[in-house]
Amino acid sequence: MNRTRLAGPLAAICCLAAALGGVARTARAGSLSSSVLGMFPKNVAEIGYADVKTARESKWFPQFEAQVLPSRFTYFERFVSSAGMDLTKQVEEIAWATAAPQPAANQEDSTAAGGAPAAPQKFTGAEVVGIALGNFQPDVIDAFFKQQKLPTVTVRGYTLYAFGSGVSPGDLFFFFLDANTLAFGHRDPLEALIEVHYGDAESFLANDSLEALVEEVNGQGTMWEAMDADNARETLNRLMPTAAQFPGANQILARVKGVTVTVGTDPGMELRVTPLCASAEDALTLAQVLQAGLLYKRYQVSQKDPDMAQVIDGTSVSADGDHLKIHIQIGNDLLLSLLHNNAFYSPK
Repeated sequence: MNRTRLAGPLAAICCLAAALGGVARTARAGSLSSSVLGMFPKNVAEIGYADVKTARESKWFPQFEAQVLPSRFTYFERFVSSAGMDLTKQVEEIAWATAAPQPAANQEDSTAAGGAPAAPQKFTGAEVVGIALGNFQPDVIDAFFKQQKLPTVTVRGYTLYAFGSGVSPGDLFFFFLDANTLAFGHRDPLEALIEVHYGDAESFLANDSLEALVEEVNGQGTMWEAMDADNARETLNRLMPTAAQFPGANQILARVKGVTVTVGTDPGMELRVTPLCASAEDALTLAQVLQAGLLYKRYQVSQKDPDMAQVIDGTSVSADGDHLKIHIQIGNDLLLSLLHNNAFYSPK
């Protein structure tokens, strides 16, 4: 099959949006309340949100989801569906965060059921924790796990349901704070979330630098995410792989303090990526670097890849004080063409 693949700086932006969409479906603009933000642990590297209530209204969404949703999350959806929970209908809002693995939590108040040991092996990758808001039936899930004798873990009175063996590195768990609040993710950050719930650990609201970025984008788009300095630099290195060719660009990237992303759908896709630079001079220099890269890419694809050329034509880059602003507008027809050619697809 001939696939038009987004390449170069634009690919990183669209794949970033795709990654966000892979965790939470694209929907209308929404705002995450401080009460939900306060559920997350303090030490997270990025945090995002999507109002998923109207996601199913987008005609192009099923194709987009199929291309960007990691297979692991697809299996998770199918798994909980077999247990009697339809995430596509019951979830209205979702928020997520990622963090580096934390030291093992105190296991004194943890017990295992269904044959799963209390302490799984350590996971060495980036850990995910999320909150889904909606209307759930915890009793139905609990009955299913007991009937099927599936692994669960009890932590401070909450039953964590395992997706997998419950002991393998990278296993996902989920549990219900109440009938309207479901928490999911890797075990360590889930246990940290429980510690926050009981007031025994600081919440995300005490993370001054990242919380300030959240304030900039909360409610500003279909979906949004804020990243700390380390994740921002990694993202920008993907956005501008040729930056090393420009004198001083790497040093400027190393000083970036964070980045925000918003995604809008009305009816196509609007992407805004906004790095927070160390100074207005740094933002201006990065804008010039990215503008040069886009011009070169436009020249390369002008004849052989008209879809990519249109994406670049719909992209603007500018500096606004210490903020670098990257704006991409993809119309509905172009978006459908990109999806038809699996432009957002990546190995899963």
